[in-house]
Amino acid sequence: MKIITISDVHTPQYLWMLKRKLEFCDNDIDLIIGAGDLIYKGASLAINSLNQALVQKFNKFVPFFTCFGNEEYFNTEPKLKKLQYPIYIDMDFIKVGKPEWTFVFTRGILNQPTTWQRKHIPDAEKVYEKKLTEIRSLLEKLKEQTDNIVYVSHYAPTYKTLEGEKSESLELLGSDKLEKLILELDIPLAIHGHSHHSIKPIVNIGRSTIINAAIMVNKNIPTIILEEGVKIEHIE
Repeated sequence: MKIITISDVHTPQYLWMLKRKLEFCDNDIDLIIGAGDLIYKGASLAINSLNQALVQKFNKFVPFFTCFGNEEYFNTEPKLKKLQYPIYIDMDFIKVGKPEWTFVFTRGILNQPTTWQRKHIPDAEKVYEKKLTEIRSLLEKLKEQTDNIVYVSHYAPTYKTLEGEKSESLELLGSDKLEKLILELDIPLAIHGHSHHSIKPIVNIGRSTIINAAIMVNKNIPTIILEEGVKIEHIE
């Protein structure tokens, strides 16, 4: 199964960049995985422009699943969940491909809530603590069924793909608590977004590969081959 992964297009803001990089993608893509922030500031209608670019490239509607990002505002989630393309998923999973792979989708967690979150989300720290517990529970249950798991979140599940970001911003971009969980459960692949300044967007930690799919940090859109293992292409 051949997939591409994208995030942080912030349509229409970086749609031009997506279009340019799509020119270098293979045409025989089986699946598109989004890691959030596909639109800009909750502008749900902008997703139509992104979809048009993808369909124009591949001449069909390649199956497209994504998690929410912080730019998919909470109040736009009901509308986005009604879309047939892409399909937004939160704290749930899909099983696709032969051999079968399980993709888990979540917005993810931060080690430190943002100023906005502290102001608008009651007990934001506890919300993230609870979310971490929920993510662990979901991954542990799936691990009992399969080793072929892909963790997809908007917020980074490691600091290692955030090299290039300001050190004081790391806790606002992701959580290294997820890295420990990914290594503990031997999750072979994790995909995230949110970081726009990473200079090391793809890392291997133990037997796990973690990819920052933000459109501006990869020279080419990452192409991933999922068979009995994980192979990454187009990473220059």
